[in-house]
Parts: sequence; C-alpha cells; structure tokens
Amino acid sequence: MNATIRSYCRIGLALAAFSGAFVGCSTTSKPEAKQTVAETKFTGLVIEQGPGSLGSEPRKEPVTCLILHHTAGSLPSSLDILQGKDPKHKVGVHYLVTDEPKPRVIRLVPENLAAYHAGKSGWGKLSNLNQNSIGIEIINYDGNVYPYSDAQAEIIFALCDEIIRRHDIKPCNVLAHSDIAVGRKVDPGLKFPWAWLASLGIGAWPLPNEVADNLRKKQNLSPNHVRSLLTAYGYVLENGDAGLKLGVESFQRHFRPAKVDGVIDSETVAILEALLRRYQPKSYREAKFKP
Repeated sequence: MNATIRSYCRIGLALAAFSGAFVGCSTTSKPEAKQTVAETKFTGLVIEQGPGSLGSEPRKEPVTCLILHHTAGSLPSSLDILQGKDPKHKVGVHYLVTDEPKPRVIRLVPENLAAYHAGKSGWGKLSNLNQNSIGIEIINYDGNVYPYSDAQAEIIFALCDEIIRRHDIKPCNVLAHSDIAVGRKVDPGLKFPWAWLASLGIGAWPLPNEVADNLRKKQNLSPNHVRSLLTAYGYVLENGDAGLKLGVESFQRHFRPAKVDGVIDSETVAILEALLRRYQPKSYREAKFKP
C-alpha cells in the first residue's frame, strides 16, 4: 500500500470518528413581536436580523444550491459592502458568519429573495446562480491562508444543516464560490473544513476506500476524459487547455487542497471518479466511456 492510499485510509478512519457527533437542528420562532431573531436547538446558534441589503431581487426559481464564500475583509467593512448600496457593485448575501470568539450568524437577505452573491457563475445546466442558491459569507481575510476556527465550523454546520433540509439540497450542490466561478474566484479557500463538514452530512466527499481502490488501478488521464468527468460532476469550463487547467485547479481546491496545481494526476482523477460514483452514478457511467 503506497503512501497516498494509506493517507486516504487514515482520512476514512478520522471521518468515521465524527459520525454521530452532532444532531440535526430545527428552527423555532420567537414570539410574534420578536421575529427578528430565530433560535435553533444547536447550542449557541442565533440568527440575528442584520441591516438588510439592496443587493437582492424577487426569487423566480427554486433553490437547489448552497454556496459558501469568504469575505476577504473585516466584519465592519463586509457588513457595509454587503448592504449593496454601491450602484456599481450591488452585492448581497443571505447570511454572514462572523469571526468573533463566539461567532454570530447575521441575516441580510431573506431566503425568499435572490441575493447578488454568485456573480458570473455556472454549475451543471445552471448559469448565473443567484436565483438558484442561498449564499453564506464567512468572515475570513483569506481562507487559502487563514484557518476557520472550530467555533465558526460548528455554527456553519448548524446553519447549513437547516438550509439544506429546508430546500432539500443535494450534497453535490453544496459548493464553494470557486466551484461555480472557475478561474475567477478562490473562496472559501484551501483552509475551509469541507471534509469535516461532509463527515457530519454537509456537502459531498469521496469515500476514502473508493479513492484508494481507484489509485490501485490504471487511471485514464487524457484531457478529454478528465474534462468529461468534471463536466459530468457539474463544473462549467472554458474551452482549451487553459480552461481545463483552471477546472482541475478549482476541483483540487475543494477536494484535494494539499496540492492545488491544475495538473491532471492519478489522485485527482481517483477522487473525481469516486465522487461521481457516489453522488452522480448515471452521469459517471455516461462520462466514463467517452473517448
């Protein structure tokens, strides 16, 4: 067993240890006069009503995706920007998670409105995902450099759990901004705890034993094949070698953060195939046999 396979087996054991560590959350409302705040059964989770945002519009399509971002700024500056007052940069988001010792969740846009958080984006057959998604911004100056605190991770889990259950969002549609804006965005970054959240039921993650099995086999590393696999999973890629490289890099940023170089290698393909088999078996079968 080589070092890479051993590492995936160790990851599997670590993720298994997390299962059952948290229970689901259900929202209860405050009395009629105090509906600006919602509380859940998850200890410490309070959703505060923020100042509201002009960066939104009526929602015309169902929510199928949950998109996570980092703010790349402080709490005061992020709150200011996310109110969408700048007509040249009218942005908004549904929820903002702070970076305080005891993180808070602030609601800026209600879920029945579409917030301007996704920008130019694509995932599967969807484009410009504002209408199809809920957006969460997390205070972090650069999630590729600075870790997210355990307290932030816990409150993100609780918030995501509620959103996913309300809208019946599939694991493979819990996404990074970098997944839907390939080559344009890099958030929430390499330090975001995707594996930990997936072990608790938030988002997609490959089964480590399937990745290890794939690594024992000869992988098809041809560019056309890898492009087909990435497209089958949901990534929207530009044409040519440059577009494929950016797509591989975005995929690695989410699912192989230890090495993000845009290079097609056996480990990247092994992870990608394991994800497709687990979450999109029909798309995987169709893509697997393309030349």
